[in-house]
Amino acid sequence: MNTMTGPNLSSPAVPSATRIPEVPLVSLDTLWMQVGGTLCNLSCTHCFISCGPKNHNHAMMSLAEVRRLLDDAGALAVKDYWITGGEVFLNPQIFGILEAILERGPLGVLTNGTLITPDKARALADIQSRSPHRLTLRISMESFDEEANNRIRGAQAYRKAVEGLRNLAAVGFSPILTVTRSWEEEEDGPMENRFLEFLRQNDVPEPRIKILPGFLLGRLAENERGYMEEERVTEKCFENFPITNLQCASSRMATSKGVFVCPILVDEDRARMGETLKETLRPFPLAHSACYTCRVSGMSCKS
Repeated sequence: MNTMTGPNLSSPAVPSATRIPEVPLVSLDTLWMQVGGTLCNLSCTHCFISCGPKNHNHAMMSLAEVRRLLDDAGALAVKDYWITGGEVFLNPQIFGILEAILERGPLGVLTNGTLITPDKARALADIQSRSPHRLTLRISMESFDEEANNRIRGAQAYRKAVEGLRNLAAVGFSPILTVTRSWEEEEDGPMENRFLEFLRQNDVPEPRIKILPGFLLGRLAENERGYMEEERVTEKCFENFPITNLQCASSRMATSKGVFVCPILVDEDRARMGETLKETLRPFPLAHSACYTCRVSGMSCKS
């Protein structure tokens, strides 16, 4: 079985008639912003929101939009920030956006790494040197094998991502490698060791890896399969697992189209909770099958 095709299906199936649980918002600790929109220079075969060179479903966010969100977030005592896309380094205002966010708190950046030239890496290091808060970068790849990686991410994606890793390492960053699981879950340990060795070979000073499950949405649903009816969470799913362990109990996701419950569901109308952060300070029903993947995998979008 290729575990990229779905969540941990060894978990008990759940009946669709059972009442849908709601996750409370305990506190708004984390704000995500989709500053790259859905525009990306890659078209990965498992992308859950089908990002690519022609996807303009969510527009890029401007520096002015980000500043307004930061003002709202500050009033709500948000503690940390994450940005994603699409590819954030396609945004022409990205460096101003990074500086603005780092004035407010620590920032995590999700990127495919392929656009990080030596000049951009030095600019990032300069921004970090002037900021009171930490800048963390996560680079997504699929394999330490070039051919396997490029089958999912496209021609030249491996070479360019490795160059991005090395450019960041050369100026003192230790980017976290993010990989979507394409192997059996019990192989996580050996695979993690191989990825950590890959990072060491590319001079990353503090090698770290984050393994993600595949979400059966977007391009992965088209290429593999969508969710089955029984792949839903119910109240029984949380008898021995606190529902507030889910990231949606402490975070929200802002895009050009409004504020959504999480980064995974930005293409789902039901997941849009309002125009402003204040409108989203309420519980959310875990009605989507992607919530099932988060529950059975213990998924958190953060590092």
